Amino acid sequence: MEGEDRIDRLNDKLNSRTRYEDPTDKRTQVRADSSVDSPDVAESWHSPELNEMLRHERVVSPPNPFMRKVFIVAVIFFVATIAAAGYIFMGGTNFISSKNVDISILGPTTIAAGEVLDLGVSVTNTNNADLELANLSIYYPTGARNPTNTGEALTFSKEELGVIKAGREASRDVRMVILGTTGETKEIKFSVEYKVKGSNAKFYKDKIYEIALGSAPLTVSVNAPNTITSGEEFTTEVNVDMNATDVLKNVVLKAEYPYGYTVSGAEPRAVTENNLWTLGDLVPGDKKKIIIRGRIIGENEEERTFRFYVGVSDGSGSPNLKIPVASLLNTIAINRSAIGLAVRINGENSETYLAPAAREISASFNLSNNLPDKLLNPKVEVTLSGSALDKNSVRAGNQGIYDQSSSKATWSIGDISGAPELVPGASGEVTLIFASLPATALSGNNSEILLDITASGLPVDQGGEKSVTTHITRKIKISSQVNLTSKSLYSLGPFANHGPKPPKVKETTTYSIVFNIGNTQGDIADAKVTARLGPNVKWLGVPATSRENITYDSGSNTLTWAIGNLPSGTGFSSAAKELAFQVELTPTAGQVGTTPVLIDRISLTGKDSSSGSVVSATNPPVTTRLVGDPAFIQGDDIVVQ
Repeated sequence: MEGEDRIDRLNDKLNSRTRYEDPTDKRTQVRADSSVDSPDVAESWHSPELNEMLRHERVVSPPNPFMRKVFIVAVIFFVATIAAAGYIFMGGTNFISSKNVDISILGPTTIAAGEVLDLGVSVTNTNNADLELANLSIYYPTGARNPTNTGEALTFSKEELGVIKAGREASRDVRMVILGTTGETKEIKFSVEYKVKGSNAKFYKDKIYEIALGSAPLTVSVNAPNTITSGEEFTTEVNVDMNATDVLKNVVLKAEYPYGYTVSGAEPRAVTENNLWTLGDLVPGDKKKIIIRGRIIGENEEERTFRFYVGVSDGSGSPNLKIPVASLLNTIAINRSAIGLAVRINGENSETYLAPAAREISASFNLSNNLPDKLLNPKVEVTLSGSALDKNSVRAGNQGIYDQSSSKATWSIGDISGAPELVPGASGEVTLIFASLPATALSGNNSEILLDITASGLPVDQGGEKSVTTHITRKIKISSQVNLTSKSLYSLGPFANHGPKPPKVKETTTYSIVFNIGNTQGDIADAKVTARLGPNVKWLGVPATSRENITYDSGSNTLTWAIGNLPSGTGFSSAAKELAFQVELTPTAGQVGTTPVLIDRISLTGKDSSSGSVVSATNPPVTTRLVGDPAFIQGDDIVVQ
């Protein structure tokens, strides 16, 4: 288009370096306007007043030399201050910088566990100011002991260093014995606390020192068979050797047994649970030996692992393994016994069975032939022992023979036809009935019955000459027996009771309630009695002289008598536990012709201290029928109008 061509040509002219043309100077005369008075405008524009004003605006004041000097000095001071501050803080010369406090520790990086560790600790002050009230704190690792008494644990210590002058150092010697397992790394933390003159602020510097433990001061070794027969007794010998150069106090050995293992004896005897021995204080070169006898019941080709730990106790009243020093695992393979023997007591397969006193106990013994050939003359023998056994109660079933003089029962096992043999895989079962003595004849020291069971036979493949046996023991523990009695009184007891007899509607009558507790054998822990008040019965309290721990909850109308420990023989060899308290009955019309309940839901609970079993006893409700009061007359218990 023509318009676009003109624009393009104009662009070329404007941007070209060769085609530039001066614009045509076309001027047009300004048209005169009759409404403007030109002479007046000219005179106003060129007036003297305007010229004077413009002349004053162009005057520039000369600079002040004093203010220029002040500004220059301020800039120089500011720059110098920044430089000095940067030098002090970035250069590490601040008087209170912890960078200028150094903790150096001189000592080994590895030490044998149980040996004395000597460390030289130096605190150096490179500040330009003194460190005041400086203290050195040491946080010891687990297993640290006092070198003069390894039975004393070290956890934290703090020592005053006093004033450490600028450029000086303070040194201290630190000694300890560290116990632990071989290869373990222990951390010791050192901390310096200090102040600077003119400041109340506290500053700290910490340092961690690591040390690796080398050989252990104690070693443990085990001598035991690699393979045992299920159910047969075997011996494990544990040896503890002392390798340290100093005395080691409160040494203990702990064993962890696998499932199915039962300890039958140990030399020396364990102090707790047949698995913890106190070895005392060991000196360099000491050797200790512990022999453990026991049995494992398991399946053929099973493996069971024993764990043994030796270390030190914390020195408290009860022995414990606080810090292990050395440990050892010992694995034993189990072979199936030639004769299988399963024992159940009242239907339960447990190593220790809890039974009440004077109750019949039924034990069954199942013998099985695990051999590939016949087993000839299979036999089961059970020897009963324990002072709690009532020998007159023993009866051997299945044509067994019981010899009371030796307390032994014997059975000959036969096949279906009655022949004294068992083919491979066959079995036979026999039973035994027995009981303990009455509770009144038992005490805490004779509350067990022991069964020693042996199954034997003659294998055909050995010519019927060498017998094979399986041996098992079981324990029957007679649990604690408690006697709880409760009664209501009116004319007797520590209270002066009042009110009508028989009780009348809307009139109050008070009664004394007495609880009496006896324990035939075995200590009972955490014993307590709870009871609830009957309808329209009010709690009045216990005698002022009573020292029993009694609480009453008015919301639930429940009282609790916290007895605590109830020793064996309470109420028999020693006085019974007794509690008396007073209640008040206000009968309503709905109770006319009835014998109101004063106390109900009476129960005693506790825990047998030796067996851990729960012991309990309950009583029927106590009413206004005062059967224990000699002044009681028939009919005095029934509410009247």
